[in-house]
Amino acid sequence: MDRKECSSCCKEPTGSVPVPRIIEKIDSLFARNEYEEAGRVLDYWEEEARKLNDEKGLLTILSEKVGYYRTRQEKEKGLSAVEEALGILEYTEDDESINNATIYLNCATTMKAFGKAQESMQYYEKARAVYEKHLEKDDFRLAGLYNNMATAFQELKDYDSAIASYEKAISVLKSKEICGEIAVSYVNLANLYFDRDTAPGSIDFSKSEEYMNLAFEVLSSGNLKKDGNFAFICTKCAPAFGFFGYFMEKEQLLKWADEIYSR
Repeated sequence: MDRKECSSCCKEPTGSVPVPRIIEKIDSLFARNEYEEAGRVLDYWEEEARKLNDEKGLLTILSEKVGYYRTRQEKEKGLSAVEEALGILEYTEDDESINNATIYLNCATTMKAFGKAQESMQYYEKARAVYEKHLEKDDFRLAGLYNNMATAFQELKDYDSAIASYEKAISVLKSKEICGEIAVSYVNLANLYFDRDTAPGSIDFSKSEEYMNLAFEVLSSGNLKKDGNFAFICTKCAPAFGFFGYFMEKEQLLKWADEIYSR
């Protein structure tokens, strides 16, 4: 990826934006599925961070926008935000920062989503090195890292590495008593086995069906908290259920999500 010189590196900061309050506001908007308003909030605070020469705040806002554009499928804006965020990180000296590792992970995931899986791997590795060194073995963030790395391996047809990475994510998630995110790993594995085990004249759905059934078993558990995160997981998994012919299950997931968002 081409590097642009960080435009704010030589400027003295004149203030800072209220990052915790911004993140709290963005999370609440995402939980209510109000993405357009979230975009406006991010645009406003990006402009404020630039006015204040608040490089740290700008980096956080850019990381949020990287994820926002990925969710909205806005490729050009997403990759532009990735490029600027990585440009700022290039000038930071804290290679052991968990926050910076999270930004590398977010950038890598967006790069992969927009067709740059091979290029994304170096940034996944940067995040992995810091996460595995500094986080507890059962930290949710490790599961997110392994899940996202696995999707990149899968796109690159490195199925063995992808399966190993998904299994690491599941191991982390199983250490939690109640965790809806494990369904995402199961759905991802179902898709992986479909990619791996289907070819002209040879289609094997057995592993895919196994993991789709496990995913719905998790999501239909009465112990899961029915909140915005659960709704997001349902909408994320629903298309896969339709793809594999689980139409009733797909409709149930969408119904649960709609009920939560309507509240």
